[in-house]
Amino acid sequence: MKKRNVCALLLSTLLAAAAVTGCGTSNPGSAKNQESASGKTLKIWMPPFGTEDISDQAFWEEQLKPLTEETGAKIEIEVVPWSNYEEKYLTAITAGQGPDIGYMYSEMLSDFIDMGALEPLTNYFTDAEKENYIYFDKGTINGVQYTLPIVVGNPSVLFCNMDILNASGFTAPPKTWDEFIQYATKIKNDSPDVQPFQQQWAETSIGGLNSIFYPYLWQSGGSIFSEDGKTLTLDTPEALEAAQFLYDLKFKYGILPDSSTSMTESDVKDAFIAGKVAMAAIGSTLSSDLDKAGINWDYSTSLVNKTGGTFCAADALVLLSSSQNKELAARAMKLMTSAKVMEQFHTKLYSMPPITKDEAYNDNPKFEDMYKNDTAYFHTLPVVAGSFKIYDTLYKNLQLMMLDELSPEEALKDTSTYAETILDQ
Repeated sequence: MKKRNVCALLLSTLLAAAAVTGCGTSNPGSAKNQESASGKTLKIWMPPFGTEDISDQAFWEEQLKPLTEETGAKIEIEVVPWSNYEEKYLTAITAGQGPDIGYMYSEMLSDFIDMGALEPLTNYFTDAEKENYIYFDKGTINGVQYTLPIVVGNPSVLFCNMDILNASGFTAPPKTWDEFIQYATKIKNDSPDVQPFQQQWAETSIGGLNSIFYPYLWQSGGSIFSEDGKTLTLDTPEALEAAQFLYDLKFKYGILPDSSTSMTESDVKDAFIAGKVAMAAIGSTLSSDLDKAGINWDYSTSLVNKTGGTFCAADALVLLSSSQNKELAARAMKLMTSAKVMEQFHTKLYSMPPITKDEAYNDNPKFEDMYKNDTAYFHTLPVVAGSFKIYDTLYKNLQLMMLDELSPEEALKDTSTYAETILDQ
C-alpha cells in the first residue's frame, strides 16, 4: 500500500482554490432527503479542540443548530478524549453503540473498514459538492470513498523561541541535525535555566509519535511500512539512525532533559509559552497560543538529515454503517465542513488551512510560505490493517528506550518482531 502523502497538495492547490468563491458550494439543506427528522437522534463524536474561550460541545451545538431547527432532529455531541481514543470507538462499535458520525485519523481507518463499520460516502454527495472540497478524493481508500477530510494540515514543526536563540547568537532556526545539536548545546551552556529542547514522551496517545519520532525517521530516509503495507520497515539502518539520534540527545549530549519522560504535549506547550524551553516540535496550531502569549517565535518546517520530513494530519469525518439516519448524518457532515462553519472552526477553535474552495485562508500568515514551498516534506501515516497495535507497541518500546531500559536496537527489533505477528494474520 503506497504511502498517502495527502498534504503534499496543500497550498499549491489551496491558496489558489481559497480565492475561488461560489464554486459548487455545499448546501446542507439541499440533500435529497428533506422530510422532517422530528423524533430522530443523531449522535456525533468529535475529539477535543476547545479553548479557554469556547468548549467543543458548545461550538458544535451552535453550528449544527440550523439543521436541528430545519429538521426537528435531536443532535447529541460527545467529545471523546484523545486518551484511549481508538479503544473507545472499538468498544462502542463492537457493542453496537457507536455514533452516527465519527472523527478518525488515518491509522485508525483500516481496522474499521475491515470490520465493515464505515459507510461509503460517494452516493451522498453531488458532483458539485465533491468538486468544492479541496481534498475530497483523499478520503478514498482502496478505491472506496470512506471518509470526508475535515482537518488537513497542522504539520509538526520545530518552534523556536527567538529571544532565547538570539541570546546565543542565532538569528534563524536550525535547518539540519548538526545545526540543531550546535544550537542546543550552546543554549544549554549560555542559558542554564532554559531547557534547550523538550519532547512529550509521556503523551497519553500514540499521536505523540507524530512529533517525537516519525519526523526523524523520515529525515533519515526511512519509512514505517513497505510500499505494499505488508512489512514493518523499522528494523533498518535508517530507523536505527533516527532512534539513536533521539537517544543521544538525552544520553550523549544532555540536550533533552530527564523531565521529557514525564512531559505530555500540553506540558511542553506550557513550558514553551512560559519561556522555559528554547525549541520544541509540536503541531503548527500552537502558533495561536504563542501569539496570544506574546512569544517571539519562528519555526523550521523540518530539520534535514539525509532529507527532510515531518508529519501532517489528514483526519476525517466518517459515517458509521450502523447509523439508522444516514441521509440526515450526511447532511450534518456537509454542514460541519461547509465554509461558514469551517471559518468559525478555524478562527475560534483550531487554526488550519481551508478544506473547501469557498473558504478564505484563516491559518497563521507565517505558515503561508511553508504551504507554498515545503509541502514535499509532509507525510501522513499509511493505512495498514493492525497498524494501531503496532504503533502502540513501538511507542511503548521507544519510551523504554528513553528511560534507558532498552537500547535503540532492542526497541526497534522488539517492535518488528511483534509486528510480524500482526501483519501475518
